Amino acid sequence: MPVYTRDKLETLYKEAEKNPHSLYLLIGDRFLCRQTAEKLEKTLLVSGGTVHSIDGEEEDPARTISRLRSFSLLPGRQIYRITDTRLFHSKKIAGSLWKRVLKARAENKTEAAARNLQALLGAGGLDPSKPDSDPARLSAAEWKKCFDFAHPGGDLSWTTALLAEAPPATGKGAGGSNSDPATTLQEILESGIPKSNILVLLAEEADKRKRLYKYIKKHQVVIDLSVEQGASSRAKKAQKSVLQELVAKTLNEMGKTMAGGVMEQLFDRVGFHPVAVVMETEKLCLSIGDHPQITRQDLDNIVGRTRQEALFELTGAIGNRQLGQALVTCKRLLDNGIHPLAVVATLRNYVRSLLLFKSLQEQAEYGYNMGMQPNVFQQQCLPRLKEQQRWKQELSGHPYAVFMQFKTAASFPLTLLTSWLQLILKTELRLKGSPLEPLTVLQHLLITMLGPTDDSAKI
Repeated sequence: MPVYTRDKLETLYKEAEKNPHSLYLLIGDRFLCRQTAEKLEKTLLVSGGTVHSIDGEEEDPARTISRLRSFSLLPGRQIYRITDTRLFHSKKIAGSLWKRVLKARAENKTEAAARNLQALLGAGGLDPSKPDSDPARLSAAEWKKCFDFAHPGGDLSWTTALLAEAPPATGKGAGGSNSDPATTLQEILESGIPKSNILVLLAEEADKRKRLYKYIKKHQVVIDLSVEQGASSRAKKAQKSVLQELVAKTLNEMGKTMAGGVMEQLFDRVGFHPVAVVMETEKLCLSIGDHPQITRQDLDNIVGRTRQEALFELTGAIGNRQLGQALVTCKRLLDNGIHPLAVVATLRNYVRSLLLFKSLQEQAEYGYNMGMQPNVFQQQCLPRLKEQQRWKQELSGHPYAVFMQFKTAASFPLTLLTSWLQLILKTELRLKGSPLEPLTVLQHLLITMLGPTDDSAKI
């Protein structure tokens, strides 16, 4: 079977309506996967049926397999949608699982931490029930071999207690003699399941070397919605294409249009966050009432403060270590409807800039020092910096503005800025997967970054 990509989704829906398969695997951005899954499900349930939504982190594979094998008493097709499935975990994505363990532990979510720790061990080919699999006993070399990332260091004895208190990992023994859920699932699909039952799997990442993936690609349906990440021209082009498609679809559904250049400004202010872009577009459509077209003024009125004013105030407060002002500005941003992921993206870009400038000023060949005056910086230091073409964009602003960024960066230790990036990543994960209010999550980040304790980076 061919792998369906975003440009082939209409073909997918037509094929699903005529000749549905038993399993559909969607890979990529969570919002894009859910959006596509919802439309696919509507296509499959034209004649009636039910969608059973299952969280992959809470799923019992044995129960899912049992339901797939059985005839349902409910009328119509029965679709079992598993979000964040663990079937394609491997050491290739073990680093992400470890971050989930740390995040859950930091939030005192013992069950979630244990569940992700079990998933981590499974991804590394270890059996959580065996003493030899205790993460605290693994050497640095063994850890690297199992999980494909460096040993985190420190005392990991807490993982031993976590596993001891955790219930047995789900999925063991599912399907009789075979304890591997992925293998068991493949076996029942090969033997056949009731035509009224359909399994839809959603995964942000998947190890394509796995046997189950290869089977699905050959005999079932794979929908790859992955979007290249990074800042390369090719990645930015792919990201922009996704956002343009989402905005165009939203505008069409709400009967509106955008004036020239407004869409590009929207992307610049929100960044590559598909769910945030859709929400901001919907907000713009609703804000203009009966007017048919969204103008630049409408964008400035609704989303203008995202990059231009309020977010500048937020980064300024962080640069000046003004915790109170940062908390007030953050609340104002969310009160104005700014998506929390847009706030996180701005903080990440700001800290990356500080980290870059801090690194550059510590290199003697550029001649920077903390007591340097703006005119001396512009005449002596800046020309040397601009000789490096790789930093052309970051150094392209007004000379005084670049000087002030260097001055701000000089007041922060390099290790602190590095720890801030780690905190921002954890915050993004919390916003995507935690039931906590976004304001609470963002305020926790700011307090951790700017609080008086020197141990903030350890949280």
